[in-house]
Amino acid sequence: MRMAQCKIVQISDTHLTPAGASPANHQQIDPEEKLRTVFDDIYTTNVNPDLIVISGDLIHEGDAESYADFHHLLDQEQDRLMAPIKVILGNHDRTDQFYNGFLGRRHVANRYYYHESLDQWDGYFLDTKCGNIEQGYLDQTQLQWLSGQLKESTKPGIIFMHHPLFGPPLQQMRYSILQNGEDLLKVIDHTNIKAIFSGHVHFANSYLVDGILNVVADSTAYHINCANPHEHFVTDGTAYNVITLDGAAIGVEQRLLYLGTKTINSFKIPNTDFVDRKVLMQAWHHLMSHE
Repeated sequence: MRMAQCKIVQISDTHLTPAGASPANHQQIDPEEKLRTVFDDIYTTNVNPDLIVISGDLIHEGDAESYADFHHLLDQEQDRLMAPIKVILGNHDRTDQFYNGFLGRRHVANRYYYHESLDQWDGYFLDTKCGNIEQGYLDQTQLQWLSGQLKESTKPGIIFMHHPLFGPPLQQMRYSILQNGEDLLKVIDHTNIKAIFSGHVHFANSYLVDGILNVVADSTAYHINCANPHEHFVTDGTAYNVITLDGAAIGVEQRLLYLGTKTINSFKIPNTDFVDRKVLMQAWHHLMSHE
């Protein structure tokens, strides 16, 4: 029997601004206005998604009140678009504040990850935050959970996570992306995982790793040009992806709504290689000591 089509909108790196703060990286257009433009486009162009996923960096270093306001905005859009909206965390999110403001409960778990059944597919929503540092990391507890989930599933699966797995378009970004991607690849090897969807780097790209499709979404807030390995340039930009799961096939359409030409910020990058694992362990132990 033919599998039903499933349509998922992926929005990433919204970086909404907490009250009283300035927009991240000197944005000239309010990031909330950009996000509302995305929701309007989904509505007016009749995308009709079955699911909407926002893949991290929801609020730029926000407080509980900011996350509560964000939850209210998403509730309104869920009603308008008639589709559930799921979120995961990015490096600029603050886990305690997210739990208090967005989830309305005390932070009791080390990481925010979960599974959702998508009719004839399985979705795995991972937490690649490593304390509050830029780099991503998947701890063994989460990887063991994912391994157990995959062993129990007979359906094809997709993963959503903030930090991308390393691939050819990310040569300049090794210092910033998922630092233990080889651990994830071991877990998903010879499983039903068909694709990984991520964000974080603020430019769209896609690639195959061990036969698994990797799609990295651009941001709704600002675009980053990483062509120069040692200086990356920021412009205002707004984009989102429409993912179509159709039988065993996967298709992705990028919808680029706005891309400014004026550089609004830049980053100096002294070393583009993966970071020393000590950096990850220090951030992780600091996180654990504050649980």
